[in-house]
Amino acid sequence: MEAGNVREFVNNLTIQDEMVRFNGHLYYFYGIRYDSDKKVYYAGVDQFGENIHQFEKEWYYYESPDMSDCLEHLLSDKYWDGKDFYQVEMYMTWVDG
Repeated sequence: MEAGNVREFVNNLTIQDEMVRFNGHLYYFYGIRYDSDKKVYYAGVDQFGENIHQFEKEWYYYESPDMSDCLEHLLSDKYWDGKDFYQVEMYMTWVDG
């Protein structure tokens, strides 16, 4: 991961949102959040154009009653053109909000 340490990026996802630039798009990771009404943790990633004001689509969403499971799916599900996060993170640039 350019402009940062991937381990730090992943650790941050448990406490805050983060952004990366990848393949000409901006991706906003909502981190791991808790919905107290549904009693589930969830993680989401939205795809934007050049900046945060150019929303394109919801890229990824997963929910689970277990925070660790939610993070594991965020990192291991193959939603990056058939690859998981760790297979593409070396091509991402961590963007400071």
